[in-house]
Amino acid sequence: MSLLRLDGATFRYAGAAEPALDRIALEIHAGELIGLAGRPGSGTSTLLLVAGGYAPRLVGGTLTGTRELAARRPAIVFAAPWTQLTGLCHTVFAEVAFGPASHGLPAGEIREIVAAQLERLGIGHLATRDPSTLSGGELQRTIVASALALEPDLLLLDDPAAELDPAAADALYDLLGTLAGAGTAVMVATPDTERSARVASRGIMLEAGRVTHDGAPGVLA
Repeated sequence: MSLLRLDGATFRYAGAAEPALDRIALEIHAGELIGLAGRPGSGTSTLLLVAGGYAPRLVGGTLTGTRELAARRPAIVFAAPWTQLTGLCHTVFAEVAFGPASHGLPAGEIREIVAAQLERLGIGHLATRDPSTLSGGELQRTIVASALALEPDLLLLDDPAAELDPAAADALYDLLGTLAGAGTAVMVATPDTERSARVASRGIMLEAGRVTHDGAPGVLA
């Protein structure tokens, strides 16, 4: 099942001389785990924003070309987890529950979803902690749990293990493989190409906003 199709998608930030994305054409299907790589400024973070439909809302700029998003509920995780805190919740449990609650799910179902995702990320013991008191790694796992609590069919991640120690990073990438195996489409942009290539089913390289490779993930390592 195709969840996203871009055809000639070009994105230019307001005031920029050159486009951040230049005539991107790609299709993402359910169950794919795509490793996205490129040098700083290559457009990987922008591609995640455009893929999820976030670019027009989060940054100024112009998107041209065709973008068709069939995903019912995309979710995104940024490299800097503190930028994604709601600022409205005083416990980790409430922070992770914020998304499902905003979709009007019953309270009992929300509690089950949140408990499951906290356990999945190994942070159940942090449920009553104030998010503002967490370490970088704890906060990053909280933000991933918040994204998963939305039960997305398209999960977009920008260097999601930046604050994690090696063991936690391995566990996160293993989890991404599990999610893809269950049907979630996952796209992860990261300089950690070794871990990405290990779990990805497909690799995409960008250079100056253009796709230079779309195929076997081994080239990412």
